[in-house]
Amino acid sequence: MTPELKWLTDPTVFAVNRLDAHSDHVCYRSEAEIRLGGSSLRQSLDGSWRFAYSACPAARPADFYREDADLSAFGTICVPGHIELQGYGQIQYTNTLYPWDGRCYLRPPQIDWDNTPVGSYLREFDLDEGLRGQRVCVSFQGAEQALYVWCNGHFVGYAEDSFTPSEFDLTPYIRQTGNRLCVEVYKHSSASWLEDQDFFRFSGLFRSVYLYAKPKVHIRDIWLKAELAEGNTTGLLTPIVKLDGETDGARVHLRLTDGEEFALFDEDIDGSTIELSAIHPWSHETPVLYHALLTLYDADGAVQEVVPYDIGFRRFEMKDGIMCLNGSRIIFNGVNRHEWNPEKGRAIDESDMHAAM
Repeated sequence: MTPELKWLTDPTVFAVNRLDAHSDHVCYRSEAEIRLGGSSLRQSLDGSWRFAYSACPAARPADFYREDADLSAFGTICVPGHIELQGYGQIQYTNTLYPWDGRCYLRPPQIDWDNTPVGSYLREFDLDEGLRGQRVCVSFQGAEQALYVWCNGHFVGYAEDSFTPSEFDLTPYIRQTGNRLCVEVYKHSSASWLEDQDFFRFSGLFRSVYLYAKPKVHIRDIWLKAELAEGNTTGLLTPIVKLDGETDGARVHLRLTDGEEFALFDEDIDGSTIELSAIHPWSHETPVLYHALLTLYDADGAVQEVVPYDIGFRRFEMKDGIMCLNGSRIIFNGVNRHEWNPEKGRAIDESDMHAAM
C-alpha cells in the first residue's frame, strides 16, 4: 500500500492497518517476571530519536524512511515529548477559536497546507532477545495528531486519534538486528475539527512508544466483568478473554485471590459467570481489590503468557433519579485535572501522577 497525504483531509480515513483496540493489560512470560517487575515481551523505544522539523508538508524530507536516506540534516528529540517544547515550532494556546482562525479561512475537513508542521522521527534498534522469533507489534500510546509509520523502508500504517493508542503489526518487516522505525507526525488533520479544547496546542509523540511480542497464542483482550449482587456480599465474575494466533486447543487458567492471598477461584475458564461468596465490595472509601492471574497455555500445555489484573466488585444503579454505588448515594470528591507538567506539557511520567494525588 502506498501512503497518501490526502488521508489528512479525508474524514473517512482515520486508520490504515491499525490494530483493533484492546484492554491495557501487560503480558509476561512467567510469574517470575511479574515479581521482577519487567516483561521480556516488551521493549521500550523511549529516549532519543533522530528528528527533523518542517513548517509544512511540502518542506518535509519526504523520502527519509528509505534505508539509504541522507539523515545528515537531522537533529535529535526526546520521546515522549512535545515538538514545541524542545526547540521546534511555536507554542500556541487557544480556547474558543480554532488554531488557524485569523490566519486562514477553512471549512471542515480542510487543513492549512502552508501551516501544518510535520515532525519526521527515526529510531534505529535491535530486537531484545525476548521478542525475537515472534510476532512483533509497535504501540504509540499518544501522538498528536496524525502519524504515518514505516519499518525498514516499508509502509506500515496510518492513524489519527491523538489520545488513543495506535498499534501496528511489524512482523512482516522486522529483523533481529539493524531495524529502522520511521514516523511522520502531522500537527493538523481532519480530526483537528473534533480534537478542539481550551488548552495548549502541541504535536509529536507525547506518550511512550514500545514494541511488544505476541507468542504463538496471545491474550489480545480481557474483560473481567465484576458485578456485585444485592446484599453486597456475593460477587459475580464473568471473564471474557479474546485470543489470537494458534488458538486451537489453547486454554486460560484463572486464579483469583484476596488481599491475604487466599484463593477464591483456581480453575480454567470458559466464559461462564463465576459466583463468589463473602466478597468485600469496592467503594471510594474502601477500595478493596482482588488479584486475578490469568495463565495462557498452548495446545501442548506450555505456558505462553501470564497476565496479572486487579479487579473490584461494585454495583452501580439509578434509584429515583439518584446515582447509587452498592446501594448508597454516590458522593463525588476530587478535582478535574489535565495531564500537565509546566516543563513537559502533556508528556507526564509516573512522578507527575503521584504528585497530583
